[in-house]
Amino acid sequence: MVESVAMRDGAKRVERRTFLCVMGAAGVAASAMAGCGGDDPPAPFSAGRVADHPVGVWKLFAGQQVIVGRDAGGYFAYSTRCTHQGTPVEFRQPGECAAPTGCTAVSTTGITRCPAHFTTYDGNGTVITGSTGVPLPHYQVTVAGGEITVNPGAVVTADVRATGA
Repeated sequence: MVESVAMRDGAKRVERRTFLCVMGAAGVAASAMAGCGGDDPPAPFSAGRVADHPVGVWKLFAGQQVIVGRDAGGYFAYSTRCTHQGTPVEFRQPGECAAPTGCTAVSTTGITRCPAHFTTYDGNGTVITGSTGVPLPHYQVTVAGGEITVNPGAVVTADVRATGA
């Protein structure tokens, strides 16, 4: 015996399985649309002044879940969320505050480690060891008037650097 659901006017009968499939597809489509326009991207934020970021130093901005570094090529920023399961990576040196407490920690290596499965990333967010082969995503950095701005809503390749004073 096939179960069916009568339409409001009684003129059509639809198999229960077909009805549920159609309703499920409509729900998935609504969810996808909400994901496309419903969530605002993370807002750009100030990472401080150029003078606060010497070459060879990485700083954690725990509230924004971003690490900002500077190398010989310029300024760059990347995520603090492990690409395997989204766990916050550990970023600290002895005597520094532990992430993610909201403080700004400083490192001279930039090396981070995921405490969930021990993936280690180098100072450019590239995987050194561990279960994921996916590097930490990098974000757009701009420098203007001596101020550094990071836009976590704009993903860039790991080799992109911002220069300026």
